[in-house]
Amino acid sequence: MKNKSRKIPKRQQNSIFWVYGYHATVAALRNINRRKNELLLTTDAQKKIIQEKDLNILSEIKQKILTRVEIDNLVGKNINHQGICLSVEKIQKKTIKEFISEQDENNSTLVLLDQLEDSQNVGAIFRSALAFNINGIILTENQSVNENGFIAKSACGGLDKVPFTYISNLSSAIKTLKENGYWVYGLDGKAKKLISEIDFPKKIVL
Repeated sequence: MKNKSRKIPKRQQNSIFWVYGYHATVAALRNINRRKNELLLTTDAQKKIIQEKDLNILSEIKQKILTRVEIDNLVGKNINHQGICLSVEKIQKKTIKEFISEQDENNSTLVLLDQLEDSQNVGAIFRSALAFNINGIILTENQSVNENGFIAKSACGGLDKVPFTYISNLSSAIKTLKENGYWVYGLDGKAKKLISEIDFPKKIVL
């Protein structure tokens, strides 16, 4: 049975949300494009995170030591927060042209996601994108889940390590991508060729 809690109603998709879980929180702290508000953590989590190298922001951000139960009351009792959570703001949206301009002009692999509403699925895609060195993810705004803690936790740090943006017009975005030298490929379970059999060009969108 599908876990309905993974689908976040649009009215609840505010600009501020909680990132929770150790790896997701550390990734958000390291992301210079992510605005951070407050770090809540248990004493055990604090002992662990201060051992992270080059995490200078810890001396700048507001911190509060809480019990696991107190954190449960903030993010939910069924959430595996690992004793740490961070109040963050959504990353500022970039236009498709701005997003493309930040990519390597000669070698870039992007993933385009259309109308995905399950946070855990989107998070898993970010996690896989990080593992396979994908350069960026483009998501459609309509009928798609927006940034939230479920995605961040499932992505295991990928949400703050893989660049992404949202688009309002799919066909217009694809046209812009093609105009900037990208080849667009669709994935189909019934395709005659496996993805490993294709000799891809240097700039592609999947």
